[in-house]
This record gives sequence, structure tokens and C-alpha cells, in this order.
Amino acid sequence: MAFPSSSTNCLTRKFFSLLLLVSGAVVLTSGDAVADQIAYVTGGTTIWAWDTTTNTVTSVDNTGVGLDSLMFDAQGNIVYDSYSGGTVGRYNVTTQVNTSVTGSFAGPADMALEPGGTSALISDAGGTTISRVNLTTSAASGSLSVGARPDGVTYDNAGHLFAVLGLNEVAQIDPVTGAILKTISTPDQPDGLTFDPTTGMLYVASDGGGFYTIPTDLSTATFTSVPGEVFDGIASSGSDLLFVIRNTGGLEFDLSTMTTVETSPFISGADDIAPLAGLGAPPTGVPEPLTLSLFAAGLVGAVAMRRRNSKA
Repeated sequence: MAFPSSSTNCLTRKFFSLLLLVSGAVVLTSGDAVADQIAYVTGGTTIWAWDTTTNTVTSVDNTGVGLDSLMFDAQGNIVYDSYSGGTVGRYNVTTQVNTSVTGSFAGPADMALEPGGTSALISDAGGTTISRVNLTTSAASGSLSVGARPDGVTYDNAGHLFAVLGLNEVAQIDPVTGAILKTISTPDQPDGLTFDPTTGMLYVASDGGGFYTIPTDLSTATFTSVPGEVFDGIASSGSDLLFVIRNTGGLEFDLSTMTTVETSPFISGADDIAPLAGLGAPPTGVPEPLTLSLFAAGLVGAVAMRRRNSKA
């Protein structure tokens, strides 16, 4: 997916607005935004698109299952899971069809696309394993036993695998054997985890109200407090961190000023956010799910309006 550039963003927003007026799609609006990106967030049974430029939230798809995490595969489709349902699925952004991934999952939560793009890792937060899913066959293909509850999981640019374990540490894990290679203590209730290819850092969302910044050698863990918030999902775009405030919505944090930029409109059951950069982020050159959804809805609305006018 190619995010709209600043020169085309105004035209894009006008196009979206026209489609929304025609289709009657649900859009929630709150305040102003400064970043130029669209983030995809789970909330209840729905995948939401949060446009941080206009600070609007638009429904992309209602999957019919209670959602936990999500990411994009190499083709630009959305892979998602349901902790309560113990299921993993995929939303095809072109056909707008959901399909199930076969396999047994113990409370699937956070996920990561693997290098090469043909498989994904799913944290079984209801147990002590990380499941591997073959994205070609849409079936589970083994697991890594890590000895503690896994939550956030991500790869860095060098192919090193990291995960939040036991809600109290971040570990580097051998992606073949599951062996724990190195750990660092993160006692303030770590949850979501992301790697930013621009800064070269790991960022960890904390249920305790803030986040950790950790180099990939796990030498230090610097905690930044953001009082009053319970963070779950996290994504990074180099200059900004985007968090999901559990059951509430999104929050944008500026790393240069270390201040909150904005919070999104309310998203019921908000839980996680897809990566904004690197593995699992929307790939370039693939139509945005939001664009496709709005375009399809706009066509339906336009046809309906034309039929009404023809009968007048």
C-alpha cells in the first residue's frame, strides 16, 4: 500500500468524502491530525482504518469474530486473530472475503510476518508457545515452545526474532528452535512490541501507562511514562509511535517532542494495531483496504442512486 503523499492527500480526502456521502459509510471524526498515514486497528469484531491526517475512523470489515491482533501479508491482505475464539483468519482486500486459517491455537494474540513473507508467527497467549502459520496453505505449520506466556512478537531488519514473555521481559528467540538467546527485564507490564527500521529500535507498549525503548542487543530498556493510559497495541513510523488504548482507541505520540499529538475517535473494544513499517505493514504498490472498501461502497451507492433517479 502506498500512503497518500502530502501533494495528493487533499484530493484523496475529497474523493473519500464523495464516496462516503454517496455510500453512507460509517465515519467517526475528532479533532485535527498532523501525520500523513492510515493505521489499521482492531475493535470488537471490526477492522478499522484510522486516518491520522483527518483523525477519522472508518470501518473496513466486520469479521464476525472478536478480534485481537492484525497484520498485512505480502499481498496486502489482512491477517487477523481472535483470542476468545481461538481462531486465525484472513481478509482478502480485493474480493472482500474472509477465510479461516486451519490449526489449533491457544488464545492467539499478537502476530508477526516472517522474513520472506510466506509465514507468520502467532503468540499463543493462552499458553507458552508461538504458532507458525503457512500463509500459502493457510494452515498452522508447527510452533515454538518459549516456556512463558508470549505477547508482542516482531522481527528486526537482520532477521532476529523478539517477543514479550511472561508480561515482564523482552527476549530474543531462536526462530528455528524457540531457544531463549537473551532477555532484558521490563517489569512495568509489557504487552505490544514493534521494531522500527528507521530508528533501529524496539518499542514496547506497557499496560502500566507508557512504553519501553530497547536497542536490538537488549542492552538497555528505557521507560517513558504516559500517565493515565493502558496501552496494548503499538506501531512505529520513525517519527511517531501509534498506540492502542485498550477498549478506547488510538493515541499518536511524537518521539521528537515526547508529547501526545492526538487521540482517535472512540473505538469500542480497541485492542491492537497493524505495523506501519517493516514486516507486516501494508506493502507498497497494493491498493489500500480502505480505498477498496470505500470504492466498492461508493459504486453500490452510486448504482442505487442512479436507479432511484431513473424511477423519478
